[in-house]
Amino acid sequence: MPVISASVFGSEWVFALVAAVLLLGFGEAGFRAGLRVHRCGDDARRSLIGGIENAVLGLLALLLGFTFAMALDRFDRRRELVVKEANAIGTTWLRAAMLPEPHVMPVKELLRRYVDTRVGFHSGMDDPAVFAQAIRTGAEIQSELWRHAEEAAKEAPTHITGLFIESLNETINTSAERIAAARARIPGGVTVLLLTVAAFGCFASNYGAGALGRRFVLNAVMLPLVIALTMAVILDFDQSRRGFIQLSIQPLIELQASLRQ
Repeated sequence: MPVISASVFGSEWVFALVAAVLLLGFGEAGFRAGLRVHRCGDDARRSLIGGIENAVLGLLALLLGFTFAMALDRFDRRRELVVKEANAIGTTWLRAAMLPEPHVMPVKELLRRYVDTRVGFHSGMDDPAVFAQAIRTGAEIQSELWRHAEEAAKEAPTHITGLFIESLNETINTSAERIAAARARIPGGVTVLLLTVAAFGCFASNYGAGALGRRFVLNAVMLPLVIALTMAVILDFDQSRRGFIQLSIQPLIELQASLRQ
């Protein structure tokens, strides 16, 4: 399963092509099997086909709907966290100016580096090594920032210092939420289940057409292609860096430019 996930599930459009070929193949197999029923004139078996076909396609529609909603919800969550993190870092930057003087410039420089790391975190989501390195670098900078916060709290235990610590804590928490959201993907088992039900649905649909002795373009071609395209869009939502639907980190990029000035 890991090999299949990396080579096929990793690219939604390669997956769409593979799924389309697979579903078209199952549809053709179903049509040929249905032709045997048509030739032998088995009316009892033919009467059961419609109910089975409707049940399977109904189950497929339900699974596709739930999976699409899951992928869309996770995509929206990642987008909200980008805005939340940019706001948290920006607030921390502004409040850093009110720290005791020895800490102002070091903290601001750390925040500049931290924003660069968070932008690189998004760019490296598709590369496990780069992704892990971005997480490690971010954690090291967070530790340095927290050390400055502790020293500032000892030197100036004021409400202003407390506000800086509060915003820094929000920055660290949001970072952890973004990492968790980036790792949350549609499980490979769900994708396999969708493919399995879709294959059986295409088989049953074309089996019914074969039992009637007629080939329908809607069953034979359109249904497999629409299902494959729908599943590709679901996987596209689940990706952050590839495909037509990509997650924008424009708030972080704008913050990065602002801090460099």
